[in-house]
Amino acid sequence: MDDDRNALGPLCQCLRGEAFREPRGVAPDWDGILSLANRTLVTPALALALADNNDVPIEVRHFLEEVRARTAIRNRRMHDQLREAVAALNQAAIEPILLKGAALLARNGEDCAHRLLTDLDLMVPYEAGPEAVAALAIVGYRRYPSSAGEWQGVNLFRPQDPGGIDLHFRLKLAGPGHDHAALSRSCLPYVVGSGVAALPSPTLLAALFILHDQLQEHDYWRGLIDLRHLLDIARIAESGGIPDPSALEALFPSAQARRALHTQLRTLSQWLGVTIGHERRDWRVSMQARRRNLQLHRPRLAPILTLLAMLVDPPHSGKHDRPAGQGIAAWARNLRRIVFVTNPAKV
Repeated sequence: MDDDRNALGPLCQCLRGEAFREPRGVAPDWDGILSLANRTLVTPALALALADNNDVPIEVRHFLEEVRARTAIRNRRMHDQLREAVAALNQAAIEPILLKGAALLARNGEDCAHRLLTDLDLMVPYEAGPEAVAALAIVGYRRYPSSAGEWQGVNLFRPQDPGGIDLHFRLKLAGPGHDHAALSRSCLPYVVGSGVAALPSPTLLAALFILHDQLQEHDYWRGLIDLRHLLDIARIAESGGIPDPSALEALFPSAQARRALHTQLRTLSQWLGVTIGHERRDWRVSMQARRRNLQLHRPRLAPILTLLAMLVDPPHSGKHDRPAGQGIAAWARNLRRIVFVTNPAKV
């Protein structure tokens, strides 16, 4: 975490495409920058940002070029995988919604080399779940254990693929208002190979990344930053994909969800220099933004700060987002996971 504090600023500066210089002529700590980029899965994006920067040492450029070339190979395979999955689902009269990285892969095409994917997120109607699993089983997919409830979706894999498929029925922790029918209203048909899927609008796609990190993975309370997803939101905004910030806020109906949204937007502005809409004046948003900076400098305070954040702005829990299991024991397990389980891909 100490390395995070020292490397995050320079890494974000590089991701913004700015020529990087340490003060007083001190050489950049490329080991620290690359280490953090690798851990947060943004090395391919770093390679793109620094492709024409002559200040980058030759050995660093060679490393980044190699990562970018390998990412291109991986993404071509995942694009083939996506086309096959969409076609298989279409055969069962199912048009899946492309979520998160799957949507970016479809938009960027098979030659995408700047965004590393770990899996393909697809959403189908809950009632079509058994037919979707059966259709993907025909082309070789098998289920593997997941912490998600059966009402949320299933995880599928094939040994020969670089990534699995996360088949969603509704968004975890977001309730029935974010199921297939609700999200479809902000999607358009999109040709993927020989099949057709539903592609979220840029505003919805940005919202999906924020919902996933801030609420599903509790980063709003944990004070963590998923730099890869933050960069995705920045790219969407920079391409003119979020012309109306009020449309983005409308996708976060509760007051707490809007606070989580604006905390992430402040983080986006601070680290990547991308501003969406006006800053929300809410003391809890300001507190969360300051807390993230404090946690970078005092990482051992993270569990205490998380507990304080949960006391000040307790997570809402209902029948659609309760942890698996029953009673106090399940609640305690979920609390322990939020407070103490770390994610090395986040800062």
